[in-house]
Amino acid sequence: MDSEEQKDIETIKTWLTTQPHLPEVSDIDVLRFLHSNYYDVEETKVTIENFYTMRTRFRDLFSNPDLLCDELQNAMAIADFTPLPQATPEGYKVVIFRLADTDPSHFSQKNLLRFFSICMQQFLKEDGMAKGHVTINDMTGVSLGHMKRLSLFPTKNYMTFIQEAAPIRLKGMHMVNIVPFVDKVMTLVKPLMKRELYEMVHLHQHKESLFPFVPQECLPAEYGGKAGTFKELRDNFYAKLLANRENYIRYELENRVDDSKRPAQRGWFSMFRR
Repeated sequence: MDSEEQKDIETIKTWLTTQPHLPEVSDIDVLRFLHSNYYDVEETKVTIENFYTMRTRFRDLFSNPDLLCDELQNAMAIADFTPLPQATPEGYKVVIFRLADTDPSHFSQKNLLRFFSICMQQFLKEDGMAKGHVTINDMTGVSLGHMKRLSLFPTKNYMTFIQEAAPIRLKGMHMVNIVPFVDKVMTLVKPLMKRELYEMVHLHQHKESLFPFVPQECLPAEYGGKAGTFKELRDNFYAKLLANRENYIRYELENRVDDSKRPAQRGWFSMFRR
């Protein structure tokens, strides 16, 4: 950590003493927030405010993070979600998702979004200081039956959190093996996305067109890559998640805002990052 980073951390920590509604924020978490905002102190303050406020208010995303509860066990059974061990040549860290169980009757958007929130918490704890972050959504097995189970409100909350609160340097969002009705998916999410984020979305009919963005060798064996099989990657990551189960439960309880202590200021929704 250089002297400028330490100075910025102290500036944020001093500001936090004037925000009694916020929980205690560690130096390393402050550094992650600063990094995600390219060390813009004022933007970092907005992100911190949004992060803890949204975690408190968006209960459809952040309630009961106990990975042994039935809802999250359901999500873990139907989803393959894993970070990839190797970064891209640009230094970007990658997470990839696909359905492990493609039966629409087993699909729960609410459960999956809660689970994704925990996955991203662990991913950013380990790789939040990367030069950038890339997501890959493999649509293999997605059907109109899944689309019928999507609701706008939780989708809106998730997109808002990613864009306005998550300490992440998002560099690309890739949808691979796209389905014929992908236009319906984009119609659902486009109004919820800032122009900058929408321009990061790349649609790939086949996996080969992904390789210029994420080299094949970085990807799972199912893509001809060297990262290991989806099952190996998923099993290793899920084991890590379960080993940290109590940490997620404690974090959720200890990292909420107390609106009764909130200073008089602009509404938090007016403070979104540029």
